[in-house]
Formats: sequence, C-alpha cells, structure tokens
Amino acid sequence: MDVQTLIMAIAMGVLYWIANGYLGYTLWISVGTPFTMGLVAGLIYGDIATGIILAGSIKLIYLGVFAPGGQLPADEGIAAACVIPIALKTGMAPEVAISLAVPVGLLGAFLYNFKKIANCMFVVKADKYAEEGNMKGVWRCASIWPFLLSALLFFLPVFLVNIFGADVVKPVLNAIPEWLMHGLEVAGGVLPAVGFAMIIYMIGKAKYIPLFLIGFYLVKIANINTLVAGVFAVCIAVTAIVLKREVKEELADE
Repeated sequence: MDVQTLIMAIAMGVLYWIANGYLGYTLWISVGTPFTMGLVAGLIYGDIATGIILAGSIKLIYLGVFAPGGQLPADEGIAAACVIPIALKTGMAPEVAISLAVPVGLLGAFLYNFKKIANCMFVVKADKYAEEGNMKGVWRCASIWPFLLSALLFFLPVFLVNIFGADVVKPVLNAIPEWLMHGLEVAGGVLPAVGFAMIIYMIGKAKYIPLFLIGFYLVKIANINTLVAGVFAVCIAVTAIVLKREVKEELADE
C-alpha cells in the first residue's frame, strides 16, 4: 500500500463521514456531493479533469433520487467516494465506473437507514438525561455520540474499500471479456439518461419527454458536450417561458 492510496482512503472516508455525521446543518451539504469527492480525488491523484467527469457522470444517475419518508433508496456520496478513486487508480473507463456506482450506492442506502435505527438508542438515553435535568447529557446524545457512531458506519467502509478496492477490482477488470466490458460501457452510458427520466417523472409533465429524447440523442449521436447541451437547454427554456408569457398577455388584452 502506497502513501497516496492511504491519503486517498483517509480523505474519502473523512468526507463521507462528515457528510453523513450531520454535525451541524451546513458543512455536510457541501462535502457530501460527488463533485467534492471528484475534486479531492483528482487533486490527490493528479487528474482533476477525470475526477470531475466521473463525479458529473455519477451525479446524473442520482438526479431524480430523493428520500421519501426519510428513507434513502440509494446514496450518491458513497458511490463517488468509492468508485472515483478506484477508477482513477485503475484507469477504468467512465462508463464502467458508472455501472459500478449503482450497486455501491445501494450499500450506502443500507448504511444510511441503519444509522437511523442505531441512533434510537441515543434517543432513549437522551430521554433519561432530560428527566434528570442533565442538559449536557442530552446534547452529547444529540450530537457527539451519533457523530462518533457514524465513524464506524461511514468512515470505516469507505476507508477499507479505498485501501483494498483497487487491488480487487483491477484483476477482475482484466479478466472481464471484451464483449461484457462493452456491455457495461453501454449500460453506463444509458444510466445518466435514467436520472434525467426520473426528474421528468417527478415533474409529472409527459409533454417534456420529447425534449429529453432530443437532448439525449444530440449528446450521444452528435457528440455534443453535456455542458453545451445544458446551455442550449437553458436558452430554449427561457425562450419558451417568454413566449408563453407573451401569449397570456395578448389573450388578457383581448
């Protein structure tokens, strides 16, 4: 194990721990995003561009993921914290990395939901302290102890995956036949579209699906950069809003 891998494992573990420890109401929001993970991983391995590309690809998968009733179905944070460093170290294709991010994200959902169950013991303890008038005990049960428990649930798994993951994944990648690798790349290319489709489903506007399909095929067939496609999409959206408003004003004047 080299020093660079150790630094990466600690950095990813700490970021994911802070993101899910909820010690406060501001810091965890920023450090838990795939872009933060991708930036830090890129800085450590000296390839920021690839780190950000991988982060953006993972983020697209989870665009439409939300936590109904507080139960997270999949976690983009652990997907980024585990997959991006492994992809950078092994030279894994972004499409294959995206395919790997899906099952890893499910593991994060299990840890997130298990944390809520485990934290119930601190609630019982806090009630006891409240009856005794021990406010410091209540504060510790509400912040310190859950945060320390999160180290076991979130720091340790990510740390271990980053330490041993690349050594496990690299031989597996070398053993995968070319046809299967191509299939994984195709699946990885489709997964971001699933994220966009989930967003459209949440919006509940079926009439927007043709626009989504146009954008998807322009990016895939015409090889338009996603950022450029996003700029065009914003321009089209603004134009549509302005035209719709003008039509309403004209009808109101009549």
